[in-house]
Amino acid sequence: MDVTALIVDDEHKNRETLAKLIDQFCYGIKVIGQAENVQQAKDFIDANKPQIVFLDIEMPGGNGFTLLEKFDQPNFQLIFTTAHADYAIKAIKFAALDYLLKPINVNELKIAVEKAIESIQNSSNELSDQRFNVLKDNQKNEGFDFKKIALPSLEGIEFYEINEILRCEADRAYCNFFLTNGQKITVSKSLREFEELLSECNFFRVHKSNMVNLGHIKKYIKGKGGYVVLSDDSHVDVSVRKKELLMEVLANYK
Repeated sequence: MDVTALIVDDEHKNRETLAKLIDQFCYGIKVIGQAENVQQAKDFIDANKPQIVFLDIEMPGGNGFTLLEKFDQPNFQLIFTTAHADYAIKAIKFAALDYLLKPINVNELKIAVEKAIESIQNSSNELSDQRFNVLKDNQKNEGFDFKKIALPSLEGIEFYEINEILRCEADRAYCNFFLTNGQKITVSKSLREFEELLSECNFFRVHKSNMVNLGHIKKYIKGKGGYVVLSDDSHVDVSVRKKELLMEVLANYK
């Protein structure tokens, strides 16, 4: 039996284009409805229970996040669509949710759909709920105040408070997260990707292979580059070229 899907987008052309791409390239998916605004989408979801919702972020009368606020525990897999790599993408990445940039790339669409179908087949609604909760918890008024993050580890997806993270360490194509409880999480993404995400959460890249949480720095020890001592008494080297900027950042850190 086909997996059912709803497309939510305020532009008719975008809805029709995506529906055709799904029909042509996504085997086992049936688009059972389209909605052009938040209220239409809410009514359709309540009445028809689609298993996947393709959700545009920017729409008149409320954005995609507004729709999610109307559900305590959304019982569907979610794939965001957007024409802009804007602030919303960062929020989506913090929650480890899927998104597609318009114009939609067919290969990226197929990958996102395959992941959604796998989650449906594995009855992974609890995981989806947790990711939705991260997104909601990070929302503040009209913007975002990032307090939590979903980390796609080798075992699955794990959820943590930002202030639980001591530092992030590059490990080839992976990234190791070291937590205040002594735990080490290996994530299948590079340090560069997390540098972009965590830079506004008081993280600073002190070295090409390490980024630290400024809130966990106990002291800085002088040297050619020197090193910082973190709250767990671990030492992290500071590169010579990062030293001066780190001193400036620490002097202004509250």
